[in-house]
Order: sequence, then structure tokens, then C-alpha cells
Amino acid sequence: MNRGALFTASDLAVIDRAVPVAEGLTRTFFGLADNEWKRNPYGIFTLGQVRGDLYQEGVFARLVRYDRRSRIPDGKGPGQKFGIVLQDPNILSALFRSHRHDLWTLVLFVLTHELVHIVRFRRFGVDFDASDRELVQEERLVHDITREILAGVANTDFVLGLYESQFGP
Repeated sequence: MNRGALFTASDLAVIDRAVPVAEGLTRTFFGLADNEWKRNPYGIFTLGQVRGDLYQEGVFARLVRYDRRSRIPDGKGPGQKFGIVLQDPNILSALFRSHRHDLWTLVLFVLTHELVHIVRFRRFGVDFDASDRELVQEERLVHDITREILAGVANTDFVLGLYESQFGP
């Protein structure tokens, strides 16, 4: 496992500012109640906060299920909730590859994308443990929804455009 660089304290402050924006945009898009995230909480973790085996190369975040009584995602048991495990080295590497990225915009994209998944798992009965083929289709759909949610938000068109090739036309 190559964990690479982890987020700094200033990076975490940027992420903290992006969270309520991603939550609000996603909540508004789906017409969810104002208290949606309090009634159905989820966690946000960085690689510095979780087990090393939760690193996944080539993605910006990994969605996990974990027991509400547990502090570290384990993906099993009753009382499960979702956790977004940000992949610090992958996000930071993407920032260094492009002169037009900024952490806030990229994290807004990542968080919105993962929140769409969470809403779809909770509200639309999408299977968290679906087959690989179904997961590819789900990723395409979630990317399209994320694009719609972020339409017109400053700088997000550039970030979304970079990842279009993953999902085809």
C-alpha cells in the first residue's frame, strides 16, 4: 500500500468548509428535509484516521458501511451507517497534476458524488453490494447526477470534464 501524503491541518479546514455546501446542494437536488444529515448521519474520514487497508488506488474516495457503535469502518453489523473515506494521496496527487485544480472544488465534487451514492443507497434501494457490472452503471448514473447538481457552480465544469472519459459519452 502506498498511502503517500496525507492532508494537512489547512487541507482539513478546506474540506470542512466544503462539507456543508455539498450537503446542501445534494439535499436540495433530491428535495430532502433540512435535517436529513442529522437524521441519517454519515462519517467523513481521511486515511490518517482509518485502517490502512481502506486505501484504494485510483479513486478519490471510498464509501464504506460501518457499525454505529464502532469508531472505525468495518462494513458489517447492525446499525450500519455510511462513511466516506477520502483518499488523501490520490486527491493531493490530482491537485499536483493540474494547474487548474483547487482543493475546495475537487473535494466539493468528491463529497457531492459520494453523498449522491448515500442518498441512492438509503432512499432508492440501490444495492451497496451490487455486482461489478451494476456498480459500473451506478457510477455512470451518479456521475451524471453529480454533474447536474454542480452545474453552474464555479470551477466544477473543469473538474467534471476531466473525469468524463471514465464514464464514456
